[in-house]
Amino acid sequence: MIALAVRRPARQFFPKIRHYTSRRHVPHSLEQVPNPIPNVGFYRGGTSKGVFIHSRYLPDDKSLWPRILGGIMGSPDKYGRQLNGLGGGISSLSKAVVVSPSTKEDIDCEYTFVQVGIEDQELDLTGNCGNLSSMVGVFAVDTAICAARPESDNRGRVRSFNTNTNKIIDTVFPLDERQRADLELEEVEMAGVSGLGSRIDLHFLNPAGAKTGKLLPTGKPVDVLELPGDDLAEVSLVDATNPTVILPYHELRILLSLPPDAQVDFGSDETLRVLESVRTIGARQMGLEPAAAQPKIVVVQPSHMHDHTGEDLVARALSMGVPHKAIPMTVGLCLGVAAGIRNTVVERMLRGVEKHHSSNGVILRHPGGTVEVAAVWKGDQLESASVVRTGRRLMQGSVFW
Repeated sequence: MIALAVRRPARQFFPKIRHYTSRRHVPHSLEQVPNPIPNVGFYRGGTSKGVFIHSRYLPDDKSLWPRILGGIMGSPDKYGRQLNGLGGGISSLSKAVVVSPSTKEDIDCEYTFVQVGIEDQELDLTGNCGNLSSMVGVFAVDTAICAARPESDNRGRVRSFNTNTNKIIDTVFPLDERQRADLELEEVEMAGVSGLGSRIDLHFLNPAGAKTGKLLPTGKPVDVLELPGDDLAEVSLVDATNPTVILPYHELRILLSLPPDAQVDFGSDETLRVLESVRTIGARQMGLEPAAAQPKIVVVQPSHMHDHTGEDLVARALSMGVPHKAIPMTVGLCLGVAAGIRNTVVERMLRGVEKHHSSNGVILRHPGGTVEVAAVWKGDQLESASVVRTGRRLMQGSVFW
């Protein structure tokens, strides 16, 4: 039997919403925050899911946010499952995005990404989420915060400003006849997500120095970290889209004192302890105070060392202290940028290695599949980092906190 693909009928998104330009109704206390909060989106972006909220419903005082966002996600949860909310018990499913009209010239909307704690209500606002960034423009158009800028081939562009990193991100996606995002096209298959979806092009403009102000925070492509017990680790510390500690796989094997034929168990307590030590010391070397979500750490090795021939690198990343089931997209983008910086551990791995694909980007193998990332350089100046994502509207309506 042959299944015929049928386009779903066009839907009405948040039909009662009008353009929100006034801030006069923003709540100043928890008592003034509506419960439930209306006009909320629950969207998948890439390999993450999150709650999207218009800023007009939240207090400007972010110290009041943990009670609200924690309540929405089901945190704190000592069982780690977030059954009492919309979270899913892992970092990629415990996220929120607060979107607002832009106050800046040539910017369509602004947004703040929030990583919500699972066993506690701690909020981490130190970095951005690449996956959910792909749906910021969709939500902004759905809620009439802005309109998409028309492009060729019935596509639209939304330019957003991320307040976590003070960086600009462009999203480009197909439009339907109502000039809303059409996410039902069977254009792209994405690793870790079942089925096909519309192509969403995600461009991080001038992504260098997202938190430290420098692409290489220490000024060097490689740093040697001094770890407890007189151990040393050679890493690259790169800040593009998010600051990231890049550790070669063979360095991790040495730190774990593994025999030649043994492979790293990324789920073991000892491996996680060593990686957290490398991450926190790398953070301080970058001039950052380590937070739960930032900087990220990723372990990389050439794909030919892992019996893969269609990719360039094999990457294993941690998020909030646990192995990620795919790869945080900002980490993937950071690896794509690092590949273009002379003498980083990534560039050394790829130097002189024959590619088995025709792409100009870097193809990464991660636990959920593969992803291609690309960086655009003008001489020594990093202009952008890009990746293709898909997304889906899962639910729109009111959410209780």
